[in-house]
Amino acid sequence: MPNKTIMVVDDVESNRVLLRMMLEDDFNIVECEDGPQCLEAVAQSAPDLILLDVNMPNMTGYEVCKTIRQNQSTATLPIIFVSAMDTPEERLAGFEVGGTEYITKPIDNDLLMEKIRFSLDNLNEINEAKKKTIDAMETAMEAMTSSSELGLILEFVKSAQEIGHLRGIGEKCCEVAQGFGLNASVMIFGHHPIFVNCAPDSMEARVLERFQQSKDRIVNIGIRTLAKSDTMALLISNMPVDDGTRYGRFKDHLLVLTSICDGRLLAIQAQLSLADQRKDVLARIIKMTESQVLNLSQKLKQYDNTTKSVMLNMISELEAKLFKLGLDEDQEEQLVALAYQANEKLEQLQGELEELESELGTVLEGLYEVLNNHG
Repeated sequence: MPNKTIMVVDDVESNRVLLRMMLEDDFNIVECEDGPQCLEAVAQSAPDLILLDVNMPNMTGYEVCKTIRQNQSTATLPIIFVSAMDTPEERLAGFEVGGTEYITKPIDNDLLMEKIRFSLDNLNEINEAKKKTIDAMETAMEAMTSSSELGLILEFVKSAQEIGHLRGIGEKCCEVAQGFGLNASVMIFGHHPIFVNCAPDSMEARVLERFQQSKDRIVNIGIRTLAKSDTMALLISNMPVDDGTRYGRFKDHLLVLTSICDGRLLAIQAQLSLADQRKDVLARIIKMTESQVLNLSQKLKQYDNTTKSVMLNMISELEAKLFKLGLDEDQEEQLVALAYQANEKLEQLQGELEELESELGTVLEGLYEVLNNHG
């Protein structure tokens, strides 16, 4: 099998010589000294892989990569950026324009070979899969009509109405994209963004966060496509750029998907906001009720203490003055008994008041339970 061809693009000759020395035993090396020369050479005969410097006169490496990705025939061509700059921003910029890998100078020979082998192996797998499935793809494309794809979207419209949480909408959107054969990641906007199918610290998440500030509704970068609405952004990492018909149709579908998601997300956000308002009102009602119950409890205790004191004083005075009334012993005993019966009724009433206070406390506990369930 003939050696793969690697194009080295760098405006500094010594850098090109160094890379040639590292690679010429295993690969065919083609050199270009700037971006325009690279684009011209790629147009005439595309290599198997490009090692591309970032900082060059006339055109930066990012501009060169972006131009290459705009051509369907080179949309999947492996491009490894070689740069002296090693910041997250630079790596993100390379990723956004469609770079495959990013390595920094001074170049580690083992790491370079590892990146090259990995990129070429991936490309080989893609090409082999295309060859093996070309007949199946043609059959599938005949069956996968626009109406069947719209059927997935219509099913999404129905099922989305039953989803009551934000993440569920993002997950369902990715599921529909998967039905189209697309790998999707979603970011739902908010004070605490929700990411679906990508980690919050991943490169995909950073691309989605940056795209949130864009004025465009859809952006295409090689095999990657970004679409968004007012409430979410969607990243597709494997658009079929080699099939213009499906590519265009899928872009339309993505805009429809994000619009549908937008409507449902806005509805869920409104429901959550209303629930928060209800919870706030309920909390204020409970606070007022708690204050009134406490005030009533204090008044009942005060009334009970006052009544008890008055009754005891009355009994003491009655016992002290009975002999002055000229009553016989039976009559005195009857009066005293009536006084003690009244006192017992007051004590019974005190028990009922304590029971009422306990019941009011139970009511408050029930209100707090309702409040917690609304949270």
